[in-house]
Amino acid sequence: MMSRTFCAITLAAAIGGSALFPAPALARSAVVIRFYDRDHRDYHRWNRDEDQRYRAYLAERHRRYVAFQRVNRQRQSEYWRWRHEHEGR
Repeated sequence: MMSRTFCAITLAAAIGGSALFPAPALARSAVVIRFYDRDHRDYHRWNRDEDQRYRAYLAERHRRYVAFQRVNRQRQSEYWRWRHEHEGR
C-alpha cells in the first residue's frame, strides 16, 4: 500500500512539475552554440539568423549545404571573413 501511494505521489509531482516550466522558458535556457573566429578574434553565436546568413553565403558561392560545424577550419574562416564584410546587410 505504501509503495503504491509513493508511486502515485511521485507521478503527480512529475506531471505537475512540468507545468511549472512552460515551453518558452525552457527554450530560452537552451544551449547556445558559439564559434570562435580566429582571424577576427571574436565569438559568434550560432542561431537561426546566422544559419540563414550561412545558407545565403553558400548559395552565393553555388555550394551545397554542409553543416557549419562539419566544414574544415579554412572554410569556416572564409565564411567568417565574408560575414564580417557583410555585417551591415
